[in-house]
Amino acid sequence: MTGKAKMNTTKRILAFNSLLVLIGLFGFATLTDAAKPPENILKNGDFDFNLEGWHHWTHADAAALFQTEGKKAEPIVGKKVAYIKISKQSNAVWHIQFYQQPFTLEKGTTYTYSLWAKSEKPRTVVMRILHQGDPWNEYARQTINLSETWNEFFITFKMTADDVNSRSGIIMGAEKGDVWLDHIRLYEGEFVSDIEGAEPQSVDPSNKLAATWATLKDL
Repeated sequence: MTGKAKMNTTKRILAFNSLLVLIGLFGFATLTDAAKPPENILKNGDFDFNLEGWHHWTHADAAALFQTEGKKAEPIVGKKVAYIKISKQSNAVWHIQFYQQPFTLEKGTTYTYSLWAKSEKPRTVVMRILHQGDPWNEYARQTINLSETWNEFFITFKMTADDVNSRSGIIMGAEKGDVWLDHIRLYEGEFVSDIEGAEPQSVDPSNKLAATWATLKDL
């Protein structure tokens, strides 16, 4: 091989190696950004530590048992889900509550509240974000339709006030029928899907708030 040919071969090898380095650097950054989920304001949203960090309340006119369930429930994330066994309904949806508090939300900031849920039979529950205590102002509220299949639901909203005593919750006292919850998140910004295969679909926001859901799998 002549000296000129060797030089051309060396240049091609160097150029190729440089291209691989650039692809590696930019590819790594892209994957890192895409894989990093938004920070969850809520604690223990996947119930790895059973119901630690979560609260529940049941009115005397209703009856419900709050616990976690494992593999049988086919968790969306991790090994456990929250299981609410409702044996007696009441005349008000807020008579059975599952919630987490307190945390701070800032005026003018957009947040998304999302969760996965299913039920023993078709029924509704209500997702909401509110102030903990008088006057119990609700910043976001949405009635969602559950079925025997895991579905994801979310509300995106903008805070109208600074609140250092906020609550996120699900209320479900008006109907009998067990409920399972998993992967509950509250974070800044628009909705971000972090479950592979989920395909969110827009819902008509004519009933005051927008919500979307996605079916992960049939059980």
